[in-house]
Amino acid sequence: MSGLEVALSLTAAALGVLLVVTWGLLLGARRRIAQLKRSLQAERPRPRLTVPRPADAVRTVVGTAISLKDKGLGGTLRSSIDDLARWADVERPDLARMATPDGTVAILFSDIEGSTALNHELGDGGWVRLLAKHDAVVTRAVGRHGGHVVKTQGDGFMVAFPSATAAVAAAGEVQRRITRARPGSRLAGVAVRIGVHRGSAVHRDGDLFGRNVAYAARVAAQADGGEVLVSDTVLEALEADGTPVPVLESREVGLKGIPGTQVVHALDWQV
Repeated sequence: MSGLEVALSLTAAALGVLLVVTWGLLLGARRRIAQLKRSLQAERPRPRLTVPRPADAVRTVVGTAISLKDKGLGGTLRSSIDDLARWADVERPDLARMATPDGTVAILFSDIEGSTALNHELGDGGWVRLLAKHDAVVTRAVGRHGGHVVKTQGDGFMVAFPSATAAVAAAGEVQRRITRARPGSRLAGVAVRIGVHRGSAVHRDGDLFGRNVAYAARVAAQADGGEVLVSDTVLEALEADGTPVPVLESREVGLKGIPGTQVVHALDWQV
């Protein structure tokens, strides 16, 4: 067999694998749409989460297929808070309504600690099933506290809330649900890290971006698994609202791309 024939055979095999994986992802997207619809119909009050349109689901799968081609399955599913921060170009015009009259919004980032190692340990099939359980916990908490999922990537979430109090309440619910998973559950032993920041956000055609989005991502990157880490502005807002959330630890950190040192606070979400 000539070198050209070998190359063509390898290309055809790769395309076949890509087609199978993409079809599986499409089926998964359809199942998640159905689950979200059932959740929206069952809960009162109805959460603000937007059920993806079929066109959105197809666009997501096509984008995932391109990512699979460029990075491989493991790279596509790997968490990246930085990528989510750069990817804050949503197509949902109702997001601008999340901001308060003074133009501020609370932004939450979360992901699973050690997701790459978990992916290798569980295999791609087991990892995807774990993500489904994790996503259900996060989206339910977001909906219960009036948040809006801006973007997801792998195990990472970027969420906007109208208030710091709502964001912290959702973060605490996620941590309690994850850490109290029963033995044998897919979520048993999983540790989620969460960061929250509050500030002004730039809105344009439904897009949410600006330095405070990047700041929130940097705060989340400083969190350890099982932590809810917040910025000074979030803590000040909680105190102004009279929200009793004890601080376990305050520490000075350097945030990538942010001049000087900043203070972040680990909250006691057990209360």
